[in-house]
Amino acid sequence: MERKLNILNLIRFKVLSIREGLRNSYYRLYGMSIGANTKIGTIEVNCPASVEIGNNCEVRGQTIFWVQNPFNIENRITIGDNVFIGRNVEFNCCASIIIGDNCLIASSTVFVDSSHVFFKDQMIRQQPTKLNKIVLDEDVWVGTGCKILHGVQLGKGCIIGAGSVVNKTVPPYEIWAGTPARKIGERKTSDIVV
Repeated sequence: MERKLNILNLIRFKVLSIREGLRNSYYRLYGMSIGANTKIGTIEVNCPASVEIGNNCEVRGQTIFWVQNPFNIENRITIGDNVFIGRNVEFNCCASIIIGDNCLIASSTVFVDSSHVFFKDQMIRQQPTKLNKIVLDEDVWVGTGCKILHGVQLGKGCIIGAGSVVNKTVPPYEIWAGTPARKIGERKTSDIVV
């Protein structure tokens, strides 16, 4: 019985690997840049040519890549190497969203690089939008269910606590949490000797 289970698990693993390879080939065919050893789950993307994903990344299922103006070369989503993106992450890109190397983005996080102008003498839907790119420097960890808003830069090595709404730039190695997010601590140097 144990041998049968091992064989079934091996077959399942092979089928999943083949399906993953076919999925990557499909998106590459439509212009998406996908690095070596990158695993992509079932995603939704309106313009694959406007999305670049680096090497050794993992993008879990139900992730959405939405680019407003795919004919504008600067309106794109760029993800560095060794990045993990959990389930249900949403990229709403009207300007530019850049994720640095070695970042961890937990499930159900939303990136929105635009906002509305809201003067009272005109309907909001008739007013222009403000666009401002989002940048995550390297080694950033974003907890589950966060909202990262337009114009935000998350500094190298910072951590954003689960459920936070980030509407301003976070300095390197700081820990922020809350709605709106604010500083709650800093990353310290490890005492562990390797």
